[in-house]
Amino acid sequence: MENSFIIENLLQQKEGVRLEFKAKPNIDAIAKSITSFINTQGGDLIVGVDDGKNIVGVENVYLQSVRIKNALVEFIKPTAPISVDVIKYKKNDVILISVWEGAKKPYQYKGIIYNRIGQTTKTTSPEKLTNLISERKQADFHWERMPLLGAELTDLDTAEIRQTIKLYKEYKKEAKIEDVEDFLIQVGLLQNGNITNACMVLFGKNPIRFISQSRIRLTLYPSKTLGNQFIDDRIFEGNIFKNITAIFEYIDVVYGRNYTVKGLLRKDKLNYPELALREGILNAIVHRDYNSVEGFLQISIYPDRTEISNYGKLPDGITIEDLKVEHNSILRNPDIAQMCFYRKYIEMLGSGTQRMIRDCKENKFKTPVWKEKGNITTVTFPDVAHNRNSEGITKGIIEGISKGVVAKFEGIIEGITEGITVDVKDKILKILLVLHKEGGVRTVDIEKRIEIPAKSLERYIKQLKDGGIIEFKGANRTGGYYLTKEVESKTQK
Repeated sequence: MENSFIIENLLQQKEGVRLEFKAKPNIDAIAKSITSFINTQGGDLIVGVDDGKNIVGVENVYLQSVRIKNALVEFIKPTAPISVDVIKYKKNDVILISVWEGAKKPYQYKGIIYNRIGQTTKTTSPEKLTNLISERKQADFHWERMPLLGAELTDLDTAEIRQTIKLYKEYKKEAKIEDVEDFLIQVGLLQNGNITNACMVLFGKNPIRFISQSRIRLTLYPSKTLGNQFIDDRIFEGNIFKNITAIFEYIDVVYGRNYTVKGLLRKDKLNYPELALREGILNAIVHRDYNSVEGFLQISIYPDRTEISNYGKLPDGITIEDLKVEHNSILRNPDIAQMCFYRKYIEMLGSGTQRMIRDCKENKFKTPVWKEKGNITTVTFPDVAHNRNSEGITKGIIEGISKGVVAKFEGIIEGITEGITVDVKDKILKILLVLHKEGGVRTVDIEKRIEIPAKSLERYIKQLKDGGIIEFKGANRTGGYYLTKEVESKTQK
């Protein structure tokens, strides 16, 4: 049952500084405990389990989960990422509430500051309050919060910021945000009039101009060993959100899918564990050490495995063995992590490595393997591999086709591609050139020849069909796409 293994793992532990059970959905009691977690080491709270670890469940669970989440987000100050998830465990519905340790301590609930001592939630003593304020000051000198001299608001991608504001308001419904600048101030990405390092990495138009180590490299190797030869080598130099989108679109093509037809229905199965690989890449992006100019994030895809290598060793107190079980979630970059949470790239706080393991097992892939060497942490996905040869992905598409024919195809697609990007026009052109060289090609074969994600390819195919440029001939199982006679005649003139 989805995510029930997280509850199973937590039930094997004792209540303590990072874990608490509540039998009933008492909002006041829950909020005090969650506030104490944020002020201490973060943690998990399960509603629907009593002190004896008996599963009592929660009635009207979805209504209760919404009430709890709204209260926590509204009354805990300053705002912190809080995930509230309904999970069915042994026929009972329970609520899992997870939080990270906060970077803006002290946090308070209804004006009162709480912290965690052992398995007890207590109001904060004057001595502890002094320590929390000191931790807040230290956090403000963290790399993320340092001012980026020379950077202006015009250096930021306002479209990405506005998308983040939209999703932030879904999370914090009562938020009052005047404009982009006001939002950045509220979330700590604009400090004393200065754009922070984290702000540039998250939202910069051209972040490498200021932070060169924010690049991400993705390389396809033709053999199982590292060498100077490669099939494809890409550098992603955008902000975090642009890079995430570009990387995920690219790997969907690289790994590909398997298609099966049963009756009139076509089913497709990914050739990689999507959730696990997504978690692995996001973990690397969120937890990498951006502070060092030597920092890097390398995704290497071989014919027998995929490796994600990240500059930045595991935080103190976390070992490789800890990653396989429930463990503290210690954030190296809390501001970056928070924005990724609001953008819904991080769906549940904590348990990421456990979910990676579970996703691989459920989809019949070998479990990921972590290793640490010096300042580099690497996660390897065995058998998650590409199937490309050393000739490259798109090489040969236009070989043997005259420039005149290419120009005619460019003219043909003008009528159906008005107002779209040059990149999309180029992809549609590649589809037509493939069909010009090889009539009767199926979608899965086109996908193997050019760098277009399956969902995008299907959209372009429909656009070309609706425009009367291509057509499908033959039976569903054995037929393929062809240029229409009218288009063929235009290219032969």
